[in-house]
Amino acid sequence: MSLQLDFGIAIQQLRKQRGLSQERLALEADIDRRYMSDVENGKRNISLDIMERIARQLGIEVSELIRHAEEVSKKTLTIDTLKEWLCDSDHEDTIVLESPDYLSAIIGITEEGRLIYSYDKMVEHLMREDGMDAEEAMEFIDYNTIRALPYAGEMAPIVMYDVEL
Repeated sequence: MSLQLDFGIAIQQLRKQRGLSQERLALEADIDRRYMSDVENGKRNISLDIMERIARQLGIEVSELIRHAEEVSKKTLTIDTLKEWLCDSDHEDTIVLESPDYLSAIIGITEEGRLIYSYDKMVEHLMREDGMDAEEAMEFIDYNTIRALPYAGEMAPIVMYDVEL
């Protein structure tokens, strides 16, 4: 997972532990509610100022917030924990690729709740997890994953291709 998403999950967990709504935390931290939603969904790279305001409203030091995000980062991501987080984030309709899971290739989520996967990381995942070489992995992804996405509907995951300029 990304550092932004780890922070978002950490903030969401701490907020819920304290019985705060997202709206209330945003209001008390003097942050726009939509911005707070983006932070919790891993869509914003927050500044130190925002981090400090959030930590203050959660009643912790910034260092503790960072430690909590590091703990989130160390936890092994599973399909079940991903789906649980998606449900907690009001994205229960999100389609998750499960066979293979490509968990290490997830790089984000759209505002609508569509997961975003990195093609290059999908290749790396198959090489590491299934012992494929790069050519086999690309062929597998193109034939078994990319071709199936149009049939998944409007909530189909998005596969991003790296661009070299």
